[in-house]
Amino acid sequence: MRQKKAFAVLLLLLLLVLVVFSLEDRPHAFKNCASCHVMPEPSGARARELTEPVTLLCNRCHEKKLSEGYMHPVNIRPGSVVIPRDMTLSRSGQLVCTTCHDVHAEYFTPYGAPTHFLRRQEAGKAFCAICHDNLDALSKGHQASLGEAHFRSQYIVTDPRQGIDPMSRNCLTCHDGSYGSSVSIQAGVWRHGKEFMRHDQGSHPIGMDYETARIARGSKTDLRPMDMVDRRVRFFQGKVGCGSCHDPYSTIEKRLVMSDVNSKLCFTCHIV
Repeated sequence: MRQKKAFAVLLLLLLLVLVVFSLEDRPHAFKNCASCHVMPEPSGARARELTEPVTLLCNRCHEKKLSEGYMHPVNIRPGSVVIPRDMTLSRSGQLVCTTCHDVHAEYFTPYGAPTHFLRRQEAGKAFCAICHDNLDALSKGHQASLGEAHFRSQYIVTDPRQGIDPMSRNCLTCHDGSYGSSVSIQAGVWRHGKEFMRHDQGSHPIGMDYETARIARGSKTDLRPMDMVDRRVRFFQGKVGCGSCHDPYSTIEKRLVMSDVNSKLCFTCHIV
């Protein structure tokens, strides 16, 4: 009798999951093939040809993610990395959005978990390791990835009223070491160390509103108007973040968005 009740409850839960799953929005449920494809019909030699490069097509809906992001670079040719055959490159051999994502794949697993249209079942670091085999060292525990047992916070909260952007929060999770990814972090300053001593006593603010700081009286530093700042320097809803000066995918020393030879990056915002 108990087994029958347990089976009935399990069946009810399964039906509930299916109902919820059926009510979920279906991203990429395109109704008009011709909005992306040259030939709207699914058959024919030109059926897979696109009206414009795939990155531009993705940018129609994902402009914010592509412009502000903490994301893998696109429209580049892989260097020493070997890309598996099922991770398709563009016709010109470039890595694009569809290298990792199949836009027509199922967005949810049979259990209702989002797949984010990834071409394989792996997720997180395991998915990155498909191409980047040097990520194995990060899976050996905190000691290997953090490099020390005790931490002195390099980040000082100065304004508990304001938060910081998600990218900066991700950066601090590892680079500071004293914050967890789920911890709320407010605006403050980051200690850059001795090599950064010539600017603001070795620290730089994160989470500050750029224009508010620029027009503030008694400001330690004169700043250029935001529309005069080099476009490579990004702001997050008008605020400064780690991603303003750093790009985790940059090949420039210290992952800077541009070279800082002769303080060029610094003087992009700061007036001499």
